[in-house]
Amino acid sequence: MAYSIEGISRVRIRPLVLDMAEGQPAASPGAMEVTWESTQTDCWHQVYVNGRLAGVTAEAEDRRLIVSAPAGRDGTRGLLLTEVIAVDAGDRWTDFSDELAGFAAERGARVRLTWQAGLYLDPRLESFNVFADGRTGEVDYETPLDEAPIPARPGGCEPWGYGCGGYGVGGYGAGAAVYEWTTEGLEPGEWRLAVVAIDKAGNRLALAAEVTVSVSPFPRPPSNFHVVGYDPLTAQTTLGWDPSPDV
Repeated sequence: MAYSIEGISRVRIRPLVLDMAEGQPAASPGAMEVTWESTQTDCWHQVYVNGRLAGVTAEAEDRRLIVSAPAGRDGTRGLLLTEVIAVDAGDRWTDFSDELAGFAAERGARVRLTWQAGLYLDPRLESFNVFADGRTGEVDYETPLDEAPIPARPGGCEPWGYGCGGYGVGGYGAGAAVYEWTTEGLEPGEWRLAVVAIDKAGNRLALAAEVTVSVSPFPRPPSNFHVVGYDPLTAQTTLGWDPSPDV
């Protein structure tokens, strides 16, 4: 067995809060308590946060671990995906992050594209497609990244742009509508992306708008989160951790 998720259930996450000095609000140390149930009695357990190894249990019977809580994909308010797996004693310190679906290091990060409708937002416009070069330097206009065309009029409603307050205040009306679409995880490296406007007959209405972006993988989270000291007179705790090797 390399690793297993069989028999692991009821994974729970609780943010940690430290009681600071009297009169001050409680503070979060940027860590969380992960608990779970497991029928794997002869295995150790590892906890992964957003696909990165965050901690390993000290004993086979442990069902609780304190791990760092890094920012999610969309910043500090983003979702944190926490996974618990069981491993044999010999694989206790083996990092299986590259084998967990969707979070291998080579997956890099998602890219959010925004563009303005411009003059080609007319009655013929039906949708948009996004294309990429696969890091080759030449965009492949045969295979779009989006699984389904991006509608120009979501829900059949006419989009309305900024600058609608009068003459000379930015773009005006539907032609100033701003669209947004986010890719799946792209491999680290330089990518060339393109947005193409499509009419109802499937024809392209204008030249593609291309942009070059540099994609980097997610940094590994801090590790070895621990308590350095505690002062009972002030109810203050001193914490320590090893910083991410990627920052």
